[in-house]
Amino acid sequence: MSSVQKVDFLSTGIKLVGDVFLPPGYSSNTKYPAVIIAHPMTGVREQAPHVYSKVLTLAGFICLTFDAAYQGESEGQPRYLEDPAQRAEDVRAGVTYLSLRKDVDPERIGALVATVSGACTGRMTREGLVEGMGGPEMLQQSIKAANEARLTEAKGQQDPVSPAFPPTVQDAPPEYPPIAKELAEYYKTPRGQHECAPGLFATRSADLLANFDAYAFNYLISPRPLFMIAGADASTKYYSEDAMTSAPCSKSFGRR
Repeated sequence: MSSVQKVDFLSTGIKLVGDVFLPPGYSSNTKYPAVIIAHPMTGVREQAPHVYSKVLTLAGFICLTFDAAYQGESEGQPRYLEDPAQRAEDVRAGVTYLSLRKDVDPERIGALVATVSGACTGRMTREGLVEGMGGPEMLQQSIKAANEARLTEAKGQQDPVSPAFPPTVQDAPPEYPPIAKELAEYYKTPRGQHECAPGLFATRSADLLANFDAYAFNYLISPRPLFMIAGADASTKYYSEDAMTSAPCSKSFGRR
């Protein structure tokens, strides 16, 4: 069984709190390969990242999980803000932290980003969680709400928040795509529920998300190979398909 160290590190001046999972038989005199694992939108490290860490440490990796800025135990105001540029910086800061550890080989550090932490949140905000679900009118409404939220914050009032998914499976409207129910089945049940992750995001996140393009520099991945896995029936499979199309390198796309 792997042991766990609670750690913290800075990301653009914001203190992030994380956990380092050590592999069985750990020796401080060995330099291990490492993986930093980012949690999904509105999530915390104790959810999916801890699950992945417990598996990867068995393969000999040191794993770093962390609460992103504005989430969980990490600092940052307003709470529950979803800023994809900051999230990317959080991952880079985590890589820096791992690189400075004496038990990590800085030339063998990888990143595992779960769901929206690794997807193009900009396209999701502009077009909808499921392809074709959104559009210009919905985007305009989201940006208008974000502008109003900024004014509310400037007046010193409580920052408005919005739910990321239905509070229960039963509350999901019939017209919602299956993924909405799947999110509720995980994040709103004992399977994945956590007291630090109420499933909310700051309403003023919308314009930050809409302006972000996670795949703009995918061409720089080359000549490194790229391998992606997506569920054959996943509602968000098109995120991975877009990423593969924009990466002119040796690549493989697996469907499970």
